[in-house]
Amino acid sequence: MRARDAFLAIAAHELRNPMYALSLLLDSAHRMAKPTGNEELVRALKRATLALQRYVERATTLLDVSRLNAGQIDLHIEPVDLSALVRQAADGYAAEAAHTKAMLRLALPDRLQGWWDRLAMEQIVGNLLSNGIKYGAGGPVDVTLAQDNGEVRLSVRDRGPGIPIEAQERIFGQFEQVVSGQKRAGFGVGLWLVRSLLQAHGGSIDVDSTPGEGSTFTVRLPLDATPKEPRTS
Repeated sequence: MRARDAFLAIAAHELRNPMYALSLLLDSAHRMAKPTGNEELVRALKRATLALQRYVERATTLLDVSRLNAGQIDLHIEPVDLSALVRQAADGYAAEAAHTKAMLRLALPDRLQGWWDRLAMEQIVGNLLSNGIKYGAGGPVDVTLAQDNGEVRLSVRDRGPGIPIEAQERIFGQFEQVVSGQKRAGFGVGLWLVRSLLQAHGGSIDVDSTPGEGSTFTVRLPLDATPKEPRTS
């Protein structure tokens, strides 16, 4: 198991690093294509950029999984506007949502600032939005965010086939798919990663789902995940 995790960490790192240079090249090509008025070329370059982003996300997921398995997760707590982060994530998944005819519907405060690890929050929100779109059967995906008594609550509701009650805990395990019987997509570690990152923040996630009626994933987080210094006598 240790050898596997070490290999995954090295492979993910080596696969991800060259993508930065490719991302810069694609961005440059996209900027040069815009003034030409060639909309087909601009769209093609945008799709290529999106595909590259998804590739980097998968490599990052592998790296995070290997680090979590090795107990090496290191949070960098900083001020984060979670409302802005959710909006940015939704913009990033707009093309994917349009492809499946899903509609992302956001109900967010103008600003909700807390203290968390920004990259971890991006992983958490991105995984939940991706699952909502992927398994939502083309229906609307409702994303709500609220603050209550020092706690933040983020919910993502889809209108997909739902999850049987006996599988609702199992889906948070490694290499498990969100909905059984569908074509496998990804590593099946997204929800495990989400729960692990939330637990590292002192947060939690649960699911409320009825077969045929969709699923709602609800994240709860302390407003400030800064580790508390132990008291000294």
